[in-house]
Amino acid sequence: MLEWAAAAGEICLKYLDESGFNLWANVTYSWSRRGEQKRIEQTKKKGKRLNICGLLEVGKGFEYGLALKSF
Repeated sequence: MLEWAAAAGEICLKYLDESGFNLWANVTYSWSRRGEQKRIEQTKKKGKRLNICGLLEVGKGFEYGLALKSF
């Protein structure tokens, strides 16, 4: 219904998404082949988490922001 309202020009519909990245992999979110042990090479330094937040308005534009802290 929101997409219909946006197509009719009644509202301005935008999509927002946020994600984060760091140098260390979280072992609980990994996979391995059956019969093989999980092994993840890690860097010496953990580093800071990089967060990105994106805002999309279909057919009009895309904006994003980067932060080394929470949004």
